[in-house]
Amino acid sequence: MKRHITLAWLTLTLTALAISTASATATLPSVLFLSGVKSGTLEAASKTAATKFVGITNITGTGYRFNLTDNAEMTSLGPALLWFLAFIFGAKKCRANGDTAGNILIPGLWHTVLAATGGGANLFLILFLISPSLTMECEGTDIVITGSELWDAEPLDKEVTAFTAATGNCSGNRMPAFVDYLNDAATSEAVGLKSETGGLKSATCLEVEGTQNYTASQMTEVMEP
Repeated sequence: MKRHITLAWLTLTLTALAISTASATATLPSVLFLSGVKSGTLEAASKTAATKFVGITNITGTGYRFNLTDNAEMTSLGPALLWFLAFIFGAKKCRANGDTAGNILIPGLWHTVLAATGGGANLFLILFLISPSLTMECEGTDIVITGSELWDAEPLDKEVTAFTAATGNCSGNRMPAFVDYLNDAATSEAVGLKSETGGLKSATCLEVEGTQNYTASQMTEVMEP
């Protein structure tokens, strides 16, 4: 398991170097650090929170560790690694390709964005994009997850060392609380996760129980554009 985590972080580091020259746009919130600081991380973890992908097949787990990294000042995108524990599909234990049973490591990218509609004064959204696709192997059943999802987060425009975020509850049509955001062209853009198993495709939704409490590695501010 340690070897696979190391390889995943190496991949994310290379991705970060590729995107570190990106600059903030007029419509996306920026992640700011203290003067002279060029990188930082946000980390949230729980050993007991229930997690699940809701879709044509439901996959459930207990516990997670999320890491979000920003590697350049005044940029609003960076690498992310979501680690889910004890994932099962019915009675079958699931794993990501190359991981041990029950462990799902999902590499991706994240952006800070604003809601196209709704939301409070201190709220921004975390856009998480699975990159590349995720294949879960559940003892003979393969499930492929693609796409992106929005999580509401706060605070906005405050220098802090802690942030909160939530996926919200997946509703009957398998959609989270926020389904669209303002992109860098200031137009509304929809997001969504998709799952495929046995040739059947469906909308899906990632739900994490409760609030995710992120600890920042240093003083950080998500600044409104």
